[in-house]
Amino acid sequence: MKEYDLGKEGEQKARMILKGMGFEVQCPDWIALKDDKWTCFEIKSKERFLAPPFDGHGLDKRQIYLRNRLLEGTGIRTYLLIFEVGTNLVFGEYLDILESKEKFNTLNNITIYPLANFQCL
Repeated sequence: MKEYDLGKEGEQKARMILKGMGFEVQCPDWIALKDDKWTCFEIKSKERFLAPPFDGHGLDKRQIYLRNRLLEGTGIRTYLLIFEVGTNLVFGEYLDILESKEKFNTLNNITIYPLANFQCL
């Protein structure tokens, strides 16, 4: 077994142990510090969601719930960064800003945010 696979296996076991101990576990992609402020990053590479109701990008509702809990409990905001598949476009915005505006929930438990609500990076 490769070292990467061993690491993933260990993380999965640790997650199960922590959940069994009553911890609410989340695994953000990155946490970074700038100007004495921590930011959580959720990074995705996705195809664009096409209208109706609007073109956009989104995030799984469970991840939204957990990142909102992180914000409420610690004040650490989450920045959603999306690399759009098939293009050179990169979109980004803070999740709390996206959540405060128009959104659409798919049948697959994905919340889609309009492209207009993102910054094109």
